[in-house]
Amino acid sequence: MRPVCSPRHLAVGYFVLVRFQSMGGTLERNPLGVVVAAFVITLPFDYDSYLIHRDLSEFGILIIVTKAVFFVLYLLGSRFAWHVGFGLTAVITVLALLLIRRGFKAGELDCSLRHFLELTVVVPLVLYQWRIRERYFRYIRNRRANLSAH
Repeated sequence: MRPVCSPRHLAVGYFVLVRFQSMGGTLERNPLGVVVAAFVITLPFDYDSYLIHRDLSEFGILIIVTKAVFFVLYLLGSRFAWHVGFGLTAVITVLALLLIRRGFKAGELDCSLRHFLELTVVVPLVLYQWRIRERYFRYIRNRRANLSAH
């Protein structure tokens, strides 16, 4: 009933690959690790898409700050991390759709293609987060039970 870290550096293990033994003795991995990886990978694209274009800088700042809040909540093992991640992913999906529409109206094919690429990442992420909701809450409950037992 104690954490098992796979990588050499414990901070990396805590960040993504922390596993706890469940009551059945099997190792349980944090299901939001995939979301964290996707958010880290897309962070440069958020900077380019939202902060470089001056008319969308408010959205860019909000998205980047919300991702930082998500990372902190994830590291703290908060149940609220799922809600922040899901909400952020849903907002990015709607924003990408609106930007695609605006790009088509302005005839900017390059801008629209970038947001189509963003949709190919974000839509499966929303569906994945919805599917793992209960599994994440169970993971957090088991993690707190394991930490309180030690």
